[in-house]
Amino acid sequence: MTTDQRTDEAAIRDLFARQAQAWQDGDAAAFAALFTEDADYVTWFGTHAKGRQQIHESHIPVLTKYLKNTRLDGEITSLRFLTPDVALIHAEGAVLKGKRRRNRRNTKVQTTVVVRTDGDWQIAAFQNTKYHWLFAKFAG
Repeated sequence: MTTDQRTDEAAIRDLFARQAQAWQDGDAAAFAALFTEDADYVTWFGTHAKGRQQIHESHIPVLTKYLKNTRLDGEITSLRFLTPDVALIHAEGAVLKGKRRRNRRNTKVQTTVVVRTDGDWQIAAFQNTKYHWLFAKFAG
């Protein structure tokens, strides 16, 4: 890995940290600002928000009502640069309240595509899938 890739990887990890902070702060605008203008956001139950504005609007009730006072607990499991300005990230995570911890029952698996836009990394696509520990045994 080159020094530039290490710098980019650190910037991408910072992007994910800012996303978690915006969620914990209940700030739908700050959360959505991390996405490209034309981003795709697919939830684990199949809804699809298209574009930063829809991501923002759909997260207002999520962060101020339904999942208020929750936090994102996740970890990047792989990060691969497809080009110098595009990276594919796989992660595991959960939305948690209080002192709860991520476990095999609440974990989701995410695929995220990030792109460098005007020198900054932004999320272009996000897919969240419910993880089922039983079926994971059959996947290899």
